[in-house]
Amino acid sequence: MAPGVFLPDIDAGEATTPRAFRAIIAGGGVAGLVLANAFERGGVDYVLLERRNEVAANAGASICMVPNGCRILDQLGFYEAFCNSTVPVRVFLDRDSNGNLMGPGSDISQMGRARTGYELSFGDRQALLQIMYDGIEDKKKILRNKKVVDVVHSDNGVTVKCEDGTTYQGDVLLGADGVYSKTRQALWDLAASEHPEQVKRDRNALVAEYQCLFGTCSKVDGLDIGDAEYGYGQGRSSLVATCKEGRTYYFIFQKMDTTYRGTSFPHYSKKDAEEFAKAHFDMKIRPNVTFEALWKNTLGSNLVVLEEGTFDLWTYGRIACVGDSVHKMTPNVGYGGNTAIESAAALASVVKELVDKANGGHLTESQIKEYFSSYQKARKHRADGIVKRAGDVTRLQALQKAAFMRHIIGHLGDFLPNRQAEMVVDSLPITFLPIPRRSVMGTMPYNPAQGENHVESKLKRLALALPFLLLSVLAAKLMAPDPLIPWATSILQSKKLPWTDEPLPTTFYNIQWLDNLLAPVIVFFSPVLLDIEGVSQQALHFLVDFGVVLAIWLIESTRRANNFTLSQLPLLFALSSQFIGVAVISPIYYLLHYINAPIANFKASDMRLTRVAYTKSILPATILTYYIPLYLSFFAPSFTDRVSWNFLWQIYPVFLSPLASYVFFRLFPDTTKSDRLNNVKSDLSAIRFTVGILSAHSALLWLYTFAKSNFSLGALAEVVLPPLHSPQDAPDLVTFAGEFLRFDEAFLFGNTFLWLAYLFWDIKHAGMLSMGWGRILGYAVLALVALGPGATVGLGFLWREELLATRRHWAAMTEEKALEWNRKLGVEWDEGEKKTDGKKVDWKK
Repeated sequence: MAPGVFLPDIDAGEATTPRAFRAIIAGGGVAGLVLANAFERGGVDYVLLERRNEVAANAGASICMVPNGCRILDQLGFYEAFCNSTVPVRVFLDRDSNGNLMGPGSDISQMGRARTGYELSFGDRQALLQIMYDGIEDKKKILRNKKVVDVVHSDNGVTVKCEDGTTYQGDVLLGADGVYSKTRQALWDLAASEHPEQVKRDRNALVAEYQCLFGTCSKVDGLDIGDAEYGYGQGRSSLVATCKEGRTYYFIFQKMDTTYRGTSFPHYSKKDAEEFAKAHFDMKIRPNVTFEALWKNTLGSNLVVLEEGTFDLWTYGRIACVGDSVHKMTPNVGYGGNTAIESAAALASVVKELVDKANGGHLTESQIKEYFSSYQKARKHRADGIVKRAGDVTRLQALQKAAFMRHIIGHLGDFLPNRQAEMVVDSLPITFLPIPRRSVMGTMPYNPAQGENHVESKLKRLALALPFLLLSVLAAKLMAPDPLIPWATSILQSKKLPWTDEPLPTTFYNIQWLDNLLAPVIVFFSPVLLDIEGVSQQALHFLVDFGVVLAIWLIESTRRANNFTLSQLPLLFALSSQFIGVAVISPIYYLLHYINAPIANFKASDMRLTRVAYTKSILPATILTYYIPLYLSFFAPSFTDRVSWNFLWQIYPVFLSPLASYVFFRLFPDTTKSDRLNNVKSDLSAIRFTVGILSAHSALLWLYTFAKSNFSLGALAEVVLPPLHSPQDAPDLVTFAGEFLRFDEAFLFGNTFLWLAYLFWDIKHAGMLSMGWGRILGYAVLALVALGPGATVGLGFLWREELLATRRHWAAMTEEKALEWNRKLGVEWDEGEKKTDGKKVDWKK
């Protein structure tokens, strides 16, 4: 049996000695020892009262450390020691009730390290407590066998009475004494007269729907070191993590027949635990490993109910609670201990501010209440969200939504690491201790302005983007194809065009419905293919420029930040544009893209990343399926050949998708899985090359036309500016086609420039670009005149790409900010400390 953390006895008589400021900590668990270590480093006088003879008995308890908790351990100097006591999680696996894999494993731990500098690790809770206790220099401040039985609150301070008859006086009482907190009870009693409804709610805030047998066992054959495995079952589930030397931590969850509420919950004996274990011997951890094998090797275990909930009142007067005494969650996501650590860090920071404000003098209760209120405000929303998230996962794994999990689990991709990012990014450090260099070298800087509690409303973004919807409606009205119908019907019936003696081919694919669908479109394009009244040049400019937009849509479709959005279906929008008009469809695309693409999506640099192999395939696939058929539609020797190529071009999205996905994609290695960890800028060269080549192509055509028109801006304006009259007023098909295409181009690029303006507004609002709008507009106008609309859009998109790849949000804790933070504390990083910069790094020496 591993030894507990034994604490020395201390004479309590000194409790009455006058002190300038003293904090009393009730509870010597994870949160309490974080407070104690932080206070010692911050010069805050304190005393810690632990009710047990040892900080942690060997009850089989474990802890999963995730990035928000790891950063605080790193600030306190304990991270490396904890890492040395265990091994990081290699992979998370989801298994069904037969132990079979439900999908590919998740490398969420490696993602955590790449993004934040910290991996996910399971370890002994007892070992972590020992490490933190060993970190205390003045161990006389840690008192054991001090069970709190009464709290006396006054205007001048707080007095704590213990079961052994000793009393302790201080300025504040900090309750880190767990889910059945005596401190919280005292807080309720004091607050009941002033906040009766909140106290009443809090007394019934906890709910228990599940029970859990947790424990630690020695090595079990069939389990692999570094694997963490979730088992899904009807009404029950499991979590098993195998760590250093095969030491395994297990959690067996069971939905209870009764749901308990309030403060009265069942307590279980060792016999109850044994009977519970035997009832679950058949649970399959893997196809060839049952829970019985783990139980036979168990070193320590405990059966408990899983209380869930957060309280409304975290503080009152000179009392503040922290950890499980204010937020209790199920352990399925491993955030319980880390949330307690983060709350302790936030509370320690507030208390340090109090001490600094007192400057050796006395603080009034109103001053303390103000600071304690800021502590709750900083933590309450985050804690609420994490408690809810943990409960949701518990229920999903117990298959209360069985059909959903069975069908979706194998297709989530990086959904879980991204959810973790939302839960981690806005976590709080200890504000008076240095920022570890490791924590600012990842691809996702900590940011108090992002995360689950700072999500920008999609309704707000929809409201802001309503001009796109209005533009789509306006385009649909001005460019309705009604005038085309009688002209196309007459021509198709006679199979003869009024501008040539050559017959009009009306079939190509020999698929009746498809040929019938495309024939009216071919009639519309016939003046272009014959270059009647000069409409060919105008159409070629427009469609060549649209190729740049198409490439941008394709790039956005494979961007990680756009997963599970309609931006992943650009060819649906492109195909619709062929029949309805890109003027009508493009604003719908931009509306949907803008709603789902706030700048917060790029909090982690890997979310900007596109799938490199696909991005490399865009240029050759687009040339073959879009540009070559387009040019042959204009320049093939005979009208019949031009019509044939136009038949092909009209449904280019149908050919582009398989060519890009299944032909060229296979020619390039797909390195996305490693790139998102080690090289988040790996796609930039492909994006620059693709958009650069197509933009240069558009610019050359623009310059050629400019030169051909004897450098007349008026001639160029006629190519891109809409006519004064709607196509609806056109007297014939040729005029209709010319005006329709000019409107189509003007609307497309008006929509696209507006979309880019929205995206740049987001970037400027995030502090990633300080350039003024006048200068940005000036550059845009200059590029538009010199290079044309297609190239201007391409350059604008590439500029945005560079900003996303190289700039950080104004509130992000960057390396520069951390250096300044540490300099104010008189601390410099060691030269030997490592950094990532998106490169693969092993933090362990």
